Amino acid sequence: MNRTRIFIVHENQALLSQAASLLNKEANFRVISLMNSVNETLARISADNCDVILASATLPDNGTLKLIKRLRQLAIPTKVIVTGLANAPQQILAYIAAGVAGYALAQEGLQMWAKHIEAVCKGKPLVSPAITSAMMMHLNKLSRLTARFEPKSTLYANLTERECEILKFLAQGHSNQLIADHLIIGVGTVKNHVHNVLKKLNLRSRKDAATYLTFIQGKVQEPQARYM
Repeated sequence: MNRTRIFIVHENQALLSQAASLLNKEANFRVISLMNSVNETLARISADNCDVILASATLPDNGTLKLIKRLRQLAIPTKVIVTGLANAPQQILAYIAAGVAGYALAQEGLQMWAKHIEAVCKGKPLVSPAITSAMMMHLNKLSRLTARFEPKSTLYANLTERECEILKFLAQGHSNQLIADHLIIGVGTVKNHVHNVLKKLNLRSRKDAATYLTFIQGKVQEPQARYM
């Protein structure tokens, strides 16, 4: 029987050793490599040498999210299970949206990791009722966004490159002054850009602009336009 090949990524060396010892006792598992960083993981992994990566939620600089994104870019099909998560639905949903195959809560301890790996390999990740409910609410919100903004999605292509930048700042909740400081332009110029963005997208407010960008991201590529 082929054993599930596992990489473990965690900044705590003692925990790495303990986790490897526990998982290697399972007949169906084989811990291939222990690593402390995302860069080290990416240097070692290939499309055919790992089935599951256990990656810590506490890696610096959102390391696990960056790892998932890079694996997608490299078309490596390895499943990622994020470990050590707090029981916080919104944080868990962010990892699910990024593409994790499963998650293990910090409160569960290392002993549960084996069950999470088995479940993910069978295509049945362990998800709590609270997360299922949060996912349903999230999908419902996306459905409403689609109904609201789908007719306007093509308008995004009408924005200049500078206006796309302004839209991103609006989505981050920045004031006109802060945007001006970031872009090293006048506040009056920023006001004009904000007005043009809302007008071109047929939106009423900065809040609508932020919601619109949430919807549009991933649907279209940014237009290749000159600064205006």
